[in-house]
Amino acid sequence: MPRPPKRGLAVGWIIAIVALGMVVVVGAAVGVFALLNRGSGYDAVEGKYGAGPLASCDDFAARVGNLPPKRSDMPLQGSKGWLCTFTDEASTVTVHLDVEVTNAARQRSGFDTMTASAGYVVDPAVHLGERAAWGSIATGRSCDLIVLDSNATFKVGLDDGNAARDATQACKDRVKVIAEALYDVMQPR
Repeated sequence: MPRPPKRGLAVGWIIAIVALGMVVVVGAAVGVFALLNRGSGYDAVEGKYGAGPLASCDDFAARVGNLPPKRSDMPLQGSKGWLCTFTDEASTVTVHLDVEVTNAARQRSGFDTMTASAGYVVDPAVHLGERAAWGSIATGRSCDLIVLDSNATFKVGLDDGNAARDATQACKDRVKVIAEALYDVMQPR
């Protein structure tokens, strides 16, 4: 009975060469992709506010008078920025500040989403940053403003339980003054 033909080393070598070739090609493709996209990721901090450190909640409080005492100061997770709250429980006034810095594309996309789906209304009369928009449910007791500027958004909210519900313009005027101060403090020096 004749013996079956021996498999030579040729098939094994061919498989090894093909596998090694695939590893080299995939590795080269990943390397080129990483090199070409270096620093341009969706969450990369780049733009006007990316180079230096941001002013803190305490910096803001020191430069802006007439704020309630600081209640909380929390850095944002996953991006550059912070949230802080100033509250005077006796007068039931709370000021919320939110600063987020990523990249201009993400900030513009987020701002556009807020104005398209969350009911924020762009106000061309507010001359801060590139654009500013008011929250949809403004009353004399609660209103908020979001400002887009390059690769940052600044959001200022005010809650005043003792204010008249129909004093919407007074609430907006107070928030606008706070937003102007926040914008000024946050400018890169």
